[in-house]
Amino acid sequence: MYSKLILIRFMKRILRKWKLYLYIIMFFLLVQALIALQTNPNLLEEEEMRRVKEMQKMRQDQLAKAMLQGEKSHLAKFEKDGVDIFNPKDPRFREQFLQHADKNTGVLEDPGDKEFGNKQISNLTKSNLIEEIHFEDDELPNEKVKFAPKCEVTLKDAQSAIFRAKSEACKQEIADTACKHQEKMLLPKSMNRRCPHENKFAFDAPMPASFSESLRPVRICFMLVVHGRAFRQFKRLLRVIYHRDHFYYIHVDKRSDYLFREIKKVIKQYPNVVVAPWRMATIWGGSSLLQMLLRSMSDVLRLWTKWDFFINLSALDFPIESDEKLINFLATYRDKNFMKSHGRDDEKFIRKQGLNRLFVECEQHMWRLGERDLPEGIIVNGGSDWVALNREICEYAIRGKDDLLTDLKHWYKYTLLPAESFFHTLVQNSEKCESFVDNNLRVTNWNRARGCKCQYKHIVDWCGCSPNDFYPSDLGRLQTSRPVFFARKFEEIINQEVVNHLDFKIYGKYPSGTPGLNSYWESCYDHADGASSVGDSFLTHYSSFARLGLKEINSHLTKNNPQPDACQLHVDRILQVEMHKQREQFMGYIVTVETTWRSLTERKDNVEISDPDKSVQMQVFVSPQSTLRITDKSSELASRLEGAAVGTNWDVKELTLRDWGGIIGPNSDVHLVARWRRAEEDFVVTVVAIDPLNVVSDYNDFRTPAKAAGVTETPLSLRKPMRPGKWTIRFYVQRQFNNICAEINFFVAPLEFVASLPGGASLSVDNMGIVDDTTVNAASRNLYTMRTTLNLKKDERAAEKLVLNSKYTAGPKLQSWVDDVIVLAWTAKEYCTVAESPAEWTEKQPKSCYSQRQITPSRCADVSWSSFSPDPKSELGRVKSNGRIR
Repeated sequence: MYSKLILIRFMKRILRKWKLYLYIIMFFLLVQALIALQTNPNLLEEEEMRRVKEMQKMRQDQLAKAMLQGEKSHLAKFEKDGVDIFNPKDPRFREQFLQHADKNTGVLEDPGDKEFGNKQISNLTKSNLIEEIHFEDDELPNEKVKFAPKCEVTLKDAQSAIFRAKSEACKQEIADTACKHQEKMLLPKSMNRRCPHENKFAFDAPMPASFSESLRPVRICFMLVVHGRAFRQFKRLLRVIYHRDHFYYIHVDKRSDYLFREIKKVIKQYPNVVVAPWRMATIWGGSSLLQMLLRSMSDVLRLWTKWDFFINLSALDFPIESDEKLINFLATYRDKNFMKSHGRDDEKFIRKQGLNRLFVECEQHMWRLGERDLPEGIIVNGGSDWVALNREICEYAIRGKDDLLTDLKHWYKYTLLPAESFFHTLVQNSEKCESFVDNNLRVTNWNRARGCKCQYKHIVDWCGCSPNDFYPSDLGRLQTSRPVFFARKFEEIINQEVVNHLDFKIYGKYPSGTPGLNSYWESCYDHADGASSVGDSFLTHYSSFARLGLKEINSHLTKNNPQPDACQLHVDRILQVEMHKQREQFMGYIVTVETTWRSLTERKDNVEISDPDKSVQMQVFVSPQSTLRITDKSSELASRLEGAAVGTNWDVKELTLRDWGGIIGPNSDVHLVARWRRAEEDFVVTVVAIDPLNVVSDYNDFRTPAKAAGVTETPLSLRKPMRPGKWTIRFYVQRQFNNICAEINFFVAPLEFVASLPGGASLSVDNMGIVDDTTVNAASRNLYTMRTTLNLKKDERAAEKLVLNSKYTAGPKLQSWVDDVIVLAWTAKEYCTVAESPAEWTEKQPKSCYSQRQITPSRCADVSWSSFSPDPKSELGRVKSNGRIR
């Protein structure tokens, strides 16, 4: 006993003396563990890949064993009958066996099909061949799809990329690149630096107090990189930066056909504006971005010989200083190149930017293949991909032949975010390194807490950041210590007020009474893009909007008319759908339809044929109905809840829903977004989702923002397809379920289209929704307690009606059901005619339908909500005597 006490005392002394050292050792081990996790970002993915491979191998062995047993049993059957038609040594043995095997043999059935479905599973075999094996429900494919890497791919990231890539060509490209890299034959080990300075060099180019009158003006080639559907915002940008002495080269993304068509129409009047005849589908961080820039630079060098600077802009940029001031500044520093560096430690930037990793772009995805060493002998630099380069460096980048340029172009082919680093590294290591100015002449609105959410992980194996849109509250960020002439990003669809502020500040306000200054329109659908350009739910809503609008029009046209049916308009086709905002508020959708009077429509082979010369274009304005109700105005929630909306396209960066008004179908992902006023105290809110049959389908708890105004986003875990009809979300405070504080409705519209085509047998399933009440929650959340607490009675009559309606898979009855749901959420009360004059309207109307008492629709050009109404701030007109449009 005494010896034990002595031992305990001795251990305590040791611990007291060495406690600090133990803490240091533990801290060191913890740091090592964190470093290991950072340097192995794919551990979970690799473990999952290993598990899938093992399961696949096991299943293949089981299949092979079962197949062999089946073949033996089948052969034994023939041997028993004295039939000898199979020779196992014959190379055609398998083919002969499959031809003669009866349907009951069953050896090809895979017991794991229910788990794996029809997935494609890839595996790296011992022979270094990667095979795709398709497991079907009833049979194996006749042959395996193979591709043959030239080596054994050992890079873990490359194996993961091959496993996830879909096409055989992409897998092959990844494997071939990985093989060359493993053999150290892909990238140059070193490059020749030609700059006379040992370290990075940056020339200081401050804003002069005044500009010399003897300066020779520079001419700028603006490279505009645009995509999406914001045509009016593009026109407004071109309007404010245009001058007849400059040049404009426009690249439109390959996926933006609408924008490409519209831009080509409006630039014909300007000889110094050219749209690139070729188009690329670029992705964030992709090597295609650098390829697009270099190809555009090559084009403008051939097109025009008299420009001095190359400045690339996106459609989301906007000037913050006058063109005259920009010209004078660049003329002062005519031999300089303006680029923004990262402003942090080089090693940290290289790791954060992924420059020490190997990437390959295919399938519109940047695949990470593994680590790589930076080339020796040069300084790798980078920052922003928005630059202002003089013509000399552009000619060198395109027409240069030296080893440095050739090696850099090859090295950046396998680099993430190459456009953010290529020109920086090229200039810093060339003989022109003293021309480098650490300023790209623009301000970017960064909010990394919201902009760095890995929102591009579906297209790149990396976490990246994206700048936020400017709001009026961000204007203070434009005040910088360095000369700046542009800022980004601006989206008029998000906030137009800040763009108006800059426009009016630089070029002056428009005259009082100018129309459209606080209005914005943006295309959502154009018939030339085809029905497949939008989802089935959007197509269903747009078609219903057109019918609801025509119903309203016809109710006025046929009033007091002796032939109401023959004098009704019907929809020939939807031409355009645009969203409309007024003073930052979403007002609704404008649907442009081509219509014909029924009396002028003939039926041929059971198809309605209209006279195109008698068709009339109409616009219908469809606005959303407010469904938020504060049911307890004395509650804490009533004083804090500013607004709420339900939608499908949640923008985590801008904290808004981009499916304006809530376009929701049975297969949509639903989000509840609430905006809260500032308050000192926060509290718990419980939201409960109740389906059209009065069945509780989901609930969530969250806290309101503490001591600040803010936005909360709650994804609803609703299993698809959701039941069509009116859904309700209830708000409770502090889980007091006896008091409903607020309610909001959203409406799930049944589908009218399948794969962009009207009608289809599968609609009976989608439009029925989940049948079993116990499976309506996608998160498998236990709803028993909540259902018991609220004690809601299921609406059996609504359930019977849903079963009946879901049987309609095409035609007027389905359309009627769709319209009955959508009319609960949207109102179509306003319309206009695209006709130039009342006389044109009267001329196209059947004489038997004309009545002097008939109400003639307003011209769209005279209606403020119409996209045909004047919008001077976004219109490209004639060039004025000073060379400008604005």
